[in-house]
Parts: sequence; C-alpha cells; structure tokens
Amino acid sequence: MKKLMIPALFLVIFACGNSDSSRTDPEDLSAETEAPMLHVTAEIGIELGDSNFVFGVIQDVDFTQDGNIAILDTQKKKVRLFSPSGSFLGEFGGEGEAPGEFLNPQGIACLRDGRIAVTDPFSREVEIFSSDLLHSETVSNFTTRAPFVISAAGNGFAGEQGGFNRDAGTVTTSVALWETNTDSAFIFFELEDDFSPENMVDRIMQPSAGLMADLDNLYYSTPVSQDYAVSVYPMDGSEPYYLTFPDYEPVIKSEEDIQDDILAYEYRMQAMASSGRGSRLAGAGYEPPPHYYATGSIGADSNGNVWVQRGWEPNPTFDLFSAGETVPFETVIVDPELDLSGFTFTITPNGIAAFDSNPDDYPKVLVLSF
Repeated sequence: MKKLMIPALFLVIFACGNSDSSRTDPEDLSAETEAPMLHVTAEIGIELGDSNFVFGVIQDVDFTQDGNIAILDTQKKKVRLFSPSGSFLGEFGGEGEAPGEFLNPQGIACLRDGRIAVTDPFSREVEIFSSDLLHSETVSNFTTRAPFVISAAGNGFAGEQGGFNRDAGTVTTSVALWETNTDSAFIFFELEDDFSPENMVDRIMQPSAGLMADLDNLYYSTPVSQDYAVSVYPMDGSEPYYLTFPDYEPVIKSEEDIQDDILAYEYRMQAMASSGRGSRLAGAGYEPPPHYYATGSIGADSNGNVWVQRGWEPNPTFDLFSAGETVPFETVIVDPELDLSGFTFTITPNGIAAFDSNPDDYPKVLVLSF
C-alpha cells in the first residue's frame, strides 16, 4: 500500500508539574453549573434471556447514518445492529479467518456511504460490510498491524496503528487515512521509539487515543499527554493546530486511583503470562502516571461541534468547540446520579452512546440525549 505523507504536527508530551488542582466532586456538579446535561433514554443489553441482547465483551459502538446502533462484541466476534429504540435488526461476523470473520476485532466505524468497517489488528485486516450486513471487501496490506482505533473519514476510515520493528528494535505509532477506493494511505504523523519492556508496558496500560474525523479535519489526542491539546489535522494538508483549554493545569491523581492502576497492571501481566504472551515483558516495572490524562474521547454532534471529554473529571464532562475555533464555548455533563465514570463514550451526529467493557453486572449500551 503506497504512503502519501502529509506534514505532521509535532506532538508535545508535556512534563508533569506540581499542581494542587483537584477534581470536581460529582455531587456538586449539577448544583454549581448550568451546563446542559445528558440523560439515559434507552438501554440495550440484558443479563439473561434473548441471546440477541446478551453480550460477551462490548469493545466499541458506533451509529449508522440513519441512527441505528452498531455494537462490536469482541468476545463473540460479532457486530449486532439495533434500531434507535433498541430493537434487534441483525448481526454479522463470527470467529475465523475467512473473509468477513474475525480473530480479535477491536474497533468499528460506520462509514458515510452506509458501509460498516471493523478492524481486526492481529489478522492485519479491516473487514468492510454493506449496509445490508453482507461482507463486501477486505482492506489489508498494512505495513504493520491494522489500526486498533478507527473512525469514518473521507471515503474510508482513519485509524491509529502500532507496530514493532524487530530488526531495528523500535516501536512505532502512526495515524493515517485509508480511502477504500484507492491503494493509498495518507499518513498524518508517525512516531518511533526504542523498544524496551518498560516502554511496551506503558503502551499496553495506556487508554485508547481519542480519534475522530469529519469531512474537513482529523482530531487526535494522545493518551499520554498531561496537557490539554487536541491535534487537528486539516484534510487538505494545510497547517495543523490545537484545540486547547485556557489555563489548564495537570490534576494530580488520588492515591486510591494510583493503587487501582497498579492492580490493573498486575492483573494484565498475569493474564498475558497465562496466555503465553508475556515472556517478552517479564520483569518489566510499571510506574503509573502521577496526573490524570487531560483529554479522553472525541466526537462531534449534528451541529458540527467537536466534543472533547475531560480526562480528570470523575463524572463524564465534555468541552464543546465550534467548527474552526480552538477554545471551548460550552460544557456538557452527564447526569451525576448515573455514575458512568468507567464508561467509554461514542458521540456522533447520529447519536450518543456509552458502554463499560468491564462492568460489575452485565454488558450493556446506554443511549443518551439531552
């Protein structure tokens, strides 16, 4: 696959400062702000009963152009489609290596022409399905693994890749655009770092990057930055710029959250060792970042506003940016009584949803609106 380079924006990873900023208490959010508030309007998923509504592990969610909800179940290797009201419409996929099947699907993107793309990094493929849920195309020939995170973009999809060059002893991260009607990959940026067990552990423990594209721009936030700076790459190749939050200061993690990070690391290493995939990382240490990440998920609404989730707020909170503006004009919060602090959010012009990939009760998708 040919690569067409677009000038990259220098990704700044800011040093951690000594900030005594504190997180907002969710019990005080609704009382101290007049920010618009999201509420749950529908729920998809049950613990027992109709198998169409029982999920294994929900990995990703997206909305089709007509508002239907596509849910990727990475445990069952399937995508199920539901109406906006929660009615089951159909499914596709399954475990295997044949066209239209998955080994370990990680991301889903509902393309603008009605097709649905599912990325399967370990098979090095992105499978494309038609709007009637039939397999139509396989995108392969990636220089490294297929993207872990994807978003509809242009006539195809954008995504973040990670790779390992054994000969050079390096690991790479890149974000690119793949047009499904060409063999070209438009690379927005590419970073390379020396391989070490500690570097690999840090990458494994990082949350997914924030990634979203509209017709004009690609928006990306690195999960390791302590600075509020969302990179914006215009599709026409013009100079990139940042979305920022005025006077932002890094927020120090609580000791409880740091201990939770350490426990998560230990659990992850035990799981990798039991599967035989952790030998390369044996003995590697892990030091959790002392600050909360500044930004999380990125999305866009039907008015063209870009939504950026604050990484330091325990109650999900989003800053809204008008098209072309670099500072937010409004803040939106989620109803604090819902306790969705561990949920991942999908925000699109066709709907808003949230899910928890590791719930305490059972997997479900919540549909939200004002």
